Amino acid sequence: MADFKTHLSVAGTLSGVLAVGCLQTGLAEPKDALLFFTLGAVGGILPDIDSDHSIPVNILFSCLATLAAFFSVFSKIGAYSIVESIILWVAVFVIVRYPVFELFKRSTVHRGVFHSLLAAVFFCFLSATLLHDVFALPSALAWLSSCFIVFGYLIHLLLDELYSVDMMGIRLKKSFGTALKPISFTYLKASIALIIATLALYFFVPELASFIQVVGDVKLYDVLRNNLLPQDGWFGF
Repeated sequence: MADFKTHLSVAGTLSGVLAVGCLQTGLAEPKDALLFFTLGAVGGILPDIDSDHSIPVNILFSCLATLAAFFSVFSKIGAYSIVESIILWVAVFVIVRYPVFELFKRSTVHRGVFHSLLAAVFFCFLSATLLHDVFALPSALAWLSSCFIVFGYLIHLLLDELYSVDMMGIRLKKSFGTALKPISFTYLKASIALIIATLALYFFVPELASFIQVVGDVKLYDVLRNNLLPQDGWFGF
């Protein structure tokens, strides 16, 4: 399978290209394009969170622990003293970063449920919900941002499958088929749990109508067609 640097560089590069396209068609402002690029790169390493010793899972849980700690303090603004708030921040960070992380490692297997299309849908719903409810992004922008998470996620799965093909020996490695799969039948109980979690998340996702209206606008594709290639020479020449 591809290594961390390959996943990050390929997903980041392709997400950057797609983000520039969104910028040029008016789908995104500069700050949005930067967000799209970042989320695409994150999506490119996200499937490896089930690897006990991978860089992505350590980064992910450090970020989750930090966010959880801050949101805990935000929810108690004015209720606690400065010292109490600091103690709360540290306590939440330590709990999420270590005991919760250890529990996650013990309950997951590399190339299990997170290397599947089902997991991509789960993270699509999760990211859209968090971006809308926690970070107050408009519904259409939250969905478009979550699409970049999925885009990077699918690039990761596809790269893993491509690296499972030995082009020199024209043969398939044992790992072939373990990444780009609808669900994990090997770990069926975990897949069922993820299906339930995905269905539950669906009831909390932001409304889709505005997103569908944006991406379904005929004017968008007119702009894309008219601006895809230069009309009067390349780079002004």
